[in-house]
Amino acid sequence: MDEPFEIERRGAAAGIDPMFGEWQQTFDLEPVSYANAGNARAAFKAMVREQLTNKYVFVGEISLRVVLYLDEQKMLETPSYGDIDNHAKQLLDTIKGHGGLLIDDCQVQHIDISWVDVPRGARFEMAIKASPDDFMPLPLRFYEMPDGLYYPLSEQAWTTEGLQAVSVEQTFDLAHALADMTRRKRTLRHELRQAGLPQFRAFQHGKYVSPILMGFHRTRVEQSGFELVPLKTWTLHDPGIAEQVDK
Repeated sequence: MDEPFEIERRGAAAGIDPMFGEWQQTFDLEPVSYANAGNARAAFKAMVREQLTNKYVFVGEISLRVVLYLDEQKMLETPSYGDIDNHAKQLLDTIKGHGGLLIDDCQVQHIDISWVDVPRGARFEMAIKASPDDFMPLPLRFYEMPDGLYYPLSEQAWTTEGLQAVSVEQTFDLAHALADMTRRKRTLRHELRQAGLPQFRAFQHGKYVSPILMGFHRTRVEQSGFELVPLKTWTLHDPGIAEQVDK
């Protein structure tokens, strides 16, 4: 068997990585709509998460496919299931944040949701597609950078030999590199705006010096359950960066 495929297969089976960026799972649970009462939604979320085995989260943009297996008569002639868009909302809330598969539903670039008639045994399946390397092993923290966004950094690294611990020194080296890139991005955007470029053009040009890693606005992560590390906290030991932060 081809070695890269076997490495991915073993990792996916152990839940430490998605199979070349892809994940899928069937849940033998009756789907619950966002239109249901809060206690029903909370119970549904807990049951879904009990069945998740991932030891990672996706950290970039993803495509989500959902298939609901529902009784057609109940779907069409009763309010039991609710509308299909409410199922999408509930499932996104279920799989985002600590204990889920995503950091935030702003990562969802595309969603495909449909339902299929079944006479009994209501259930659902979900599948995610992402770039092969757009995931991070758990646990992780979010570090604030000079651009005001929060970037995830993991305590473990995925390797061909499995997960390897990331030292504190390595984490801060990565944080410093992100700080440098995001500071350059912020400076470039400001200079371009001062030169008269429209905001969206300055944003586009800023991408050339931006990190590949996706950054998140604080409002996207403060209720996620992940630990947030403010910029002034993690730069206290580095006077050089602290001085630039204060400017």
